[in-house]
Amino acid sequence: MRYDLPILLLPLLLWTGCGENAGNRPIAGDIDSIKVEANATAMAATASVQVSARAYYTLDIPDRNVTEDVEWLSSNTTIATVDGLGVVRGGSAGGNVTVSGTYESFGGSVRITVYALKSLEAVSPEINVTQEQTLRLHALGTFEDGSKRDVSDAVVWRLGKSQENNASLEQNGTLYTGDANGTLDINISRYDVNASLRLYVTP
Repeated sequence: MRYDLPILLLPLLLWTGCGENAGNRPIAGDIDSIKVEANATAMAATASVQVSARAYYTLDIPDRNVTEDVEWLSSNTTIATVDGLGVVRGGSAGGNVTVSGTYESFGGSVRITVYALKSLEAVSPEINVTQEQTLRLHALGTFEDGSKRDVSDAVVWRLGKSQENNASLEQNGTLYTGDANGTLDINISRYDVNASLRLYVTP
């Protein structure tokens, strides 16, 4: 029996052409949307917030975390920055910042409030110390929302210039008095917020 090819293809063409335009139909793996979320929507300027992105697909394909594949952007890097892993860190100013993520031409965003650091205080367990002594100093920060927290790991620690050869100070606030004698000046800073502390060293 002889069949003509055009006659055989006609039903297939009619089936593929019915309903919505075949070229617009979603296929398995097509992205339907991206959702961006943060594990907190308010933060102190010395803290960090994790933002994440999840892609949702068509045709019952399971959604998945695409945080590390997203292109992240902060609307104001003076208030906060965001790295390639979605970690948001506070900057020198306070305010509201929008963190946006884009993946495969889809995107989403989240708004985060950052409370700026208003003042610092350098704290020592004792003021009168001796040579060859080790002690842990702390930095206490006050933020514009009125909260206070230990910010020892978020500040820059410095010894007075004339005392650098006699004592040592690590960036976590650990002080070794060495052979310093007399006064020992400690300075801490974060951006333009500063504080100082004077210790008295005896042999």
